[in-house]
Amino acid sequence: MKLPKVWPILISFVTVCAILGISFVVIAYGRGYRLDINKTSVKPTGLVSATSDPIGAQVFVDGALKTATNNSFSVDPGRYTITISKEGYISWQKHLRVQGEVVSRADAFLFPTNPSLSPITNLGIQNPILSPDGSKIAYVIPGKYLDNSLLTKAGLWVYELSEGPLGRNRDPIQLGTIDPTFDVSVATLMWSPDATQILADYNGTFRLYDATRPDSFQDISPTAQSVLLDWDSERTTKEQQKLQAFKQPIIDMATSSAKIISLSPDETKILYEATASATIPQVINPPLIGTDPTAEVRAITPGNIYVYDSREDKNYFVLSMAELPTPTPTPLQLIRGRKPVPTPTPTPLLPTNGVTESIHWFPTSAHLILTLPGKIDVMEYDRTNWITIYSGPFEDSFVAPWSNGSRIIIMTNLNPTSSTLPNLYTVNLR
Repeated sequence: MKLPKVWPILISFVTVCAILGISFVVIAYGRGYRLDINKTSVKPTGLVSATSDPIGAQVFVDGALKTATNNSFSVDPGRYTITISKEGYISWQKHLRVQGEVVSRADAFLFPTNPSLSPITNLGIQNPILSPDGSKIAYVIPGKYLDNSLLTKAGLWVYELSEGPLGRNRDPIQLGTIDPTFDVSVATLMWSPDATQILADYNGTFRLYDATRPDSFQDISPTAQSVLLDWDSERTTKEQQKLQAFKQPIIDMATSSAKIISLSPDETKILYEATASATIPQVINPPLIGTDPTAEVRAITPGNIYVYDSREDKNYFVLSMAELPTPTPTPLQLIRGRKPVPTPTPTPLLPTNGVTESIHWFPTSAHLILTLPGKIDVMEYDRTNWITIYSGPFEDSFVAPWSNGSRIIIMTNLNPTSSTLPNLYTVNLR
């Protein structure tokens, strides 16, 4: 007689248990647990999240096709070689350590095996200089090689490294022409720290150009030294502010035992040259799991280049300075070499803008570009996946990445018999 009263309670109890059981199974599955039919037991597995740019690549685990990107799959804990391949692109490969209940990432930015070239300029240019934020290139078209009908094209130009409406490239802007009293084609150019102005030095005469307004300049020769000091101070302040995002022990190391080359575009990594022997302090303890499995190096040696990753608190050896060609002097160094411009205080932590570095960051913040004799290489910041993305004629003094990583800009002369000066070309990666 009491069964009808107990039955609703029993149904509710069974329902709650079923919901809890299903939830437990879903959570366990999400954490990587799988049923081993052979051993009639549940075992932990690891998850690998494989992505690629461009998408639609194949994912191989120890040489066996597993799935396609972008996807996740489970494997037993252990060490595996993950290869991501797509027709027309250079394969990506990494050795991953997969742990139970941990997601390991395999994120591949694929570079084409045969990139195409597209011209940006066609009249011949010289003295290209990249803005501090990497968004613009200033360059000069000299007049002595132009026909009379094209002489109005001679002068100072700026090209923006971004797409305009409908994905079209933006047109370059001519900031100034060449006049008898100021030959900008042989002037030393320098960007302001905020990339809004260009300073041109012609035999001690200084003109300041607005980077967005054609035919607008000021003669600032009497105050040029003051402007340079202000720019250095502004640059130093910005660089110090960026470093404040890092832990104090890392800041102390970077300012006492290293020379910072540059921060990654996302400002989470430091590319630097060791100037003294030191040990990178551990600032995340215990260490994070599921991080980059590439072996790190915390004892640094003078003359070597490293990358410190603040998100994972890891430090990677990149290469030695001896592997790089001699760096090009900066415009500020050239100016100071000719006239007594005093060194500002404090000294900038990072290089002055417009430096043509043999090694610098790619916009992904996960890759470095190396400008080597006769070729341009790219590697991941932990020295893995070192590949050549361009091998051919180009001026070693200038290589710049497009702001979204879809291409790189080089200066080359593909037909020296008909053109005296090189031009700017894009090496198309997407």
